[in-house]
Amino acid sequence: MTKGKLAGIILSGFIASACSQETRFNLDQSDTSENPMYHKQSVEEILNTSDDEELVRISGEIVKKIKGKIYLFRGETGEIKVLIDDSALPDQEVKLNSPTIIKGEVDNPPDRAPRVEVDDIHYVF
Repeated sequence: MTKGKLAGIILSGFIASACSQETRFNLDQSDTSENPMYHKQSVEEILNTSDDEELVRISGEIVKKIKGKIYLFRGETGEIKVLIDDSALPDQEVKLNSPTIIKGEVDNPPDRAPRVEVDDIHYVF
């Protein structure tokens, strides 16, 4: 193997590693000033104490489709409805019962239970 090919392989591995670390950082840390600040919360906190239009990040799984774009999401502390537009889907399909991180905005009107309007879905495998 030539030095050029070996250097290319090493560089490719370095780039792939850096990209995976960047993705992990964005999931685990607060977003930068370019992106909205999503605060990690439990489903119970969202249902009981969140404000309308509050930006949240929740972990759990989407367990079933309720109707149209509305799904049931289950976290460690309860269940909440989530509204998922096609633009929020990474693969244009919802994967049920898979570990998931959702970033979104709380919709908390006075006439019904709060739900989360999904901005971004990330499946954790």
